[in-house]
Amino acid sequence: MRIESDKVVTLRYSMFNGKDELIENMLAGPAIRYMHGAGKILPALEDQLNGMLAGEERTIWLNKDDYPGELDDDFRVEIIIDEVRPATDEELKNGIAEQTVREDVCGDDCIC
Repeated sequence: MRIESDKVVTLRYSMFNGKDELIENMLAGPAIRYMHGAGKILPALEDQLNGMLAGEERTIWLNKDDYPGELDDDFRVEIIIDEVRPATDEELKNGIAEQTVREDVCGDDCIC
């Protein structure tokens, strides 16, 4: 299933700034989940994820000149798509992907 609006996407990533410094690493940790097209992630990133498939890995380049006012630096994002599925009626109604608590992975206070 391809990433498009109203699909719930589960992914892991590492993000590097324009100096190639690691600023966030979510590859080894629990994946994040969002509903594509609901405006919950950076629009520049969402644009680049369109059409990707579960299991796909990609390097995405986000250049501040291509997204004026949206980015304050250039970024390289290493992405792994873990899952793509249709949003449930409840998720569509609320505009957010259902999150599951994974105490075995991230403890009592984490939703991942």
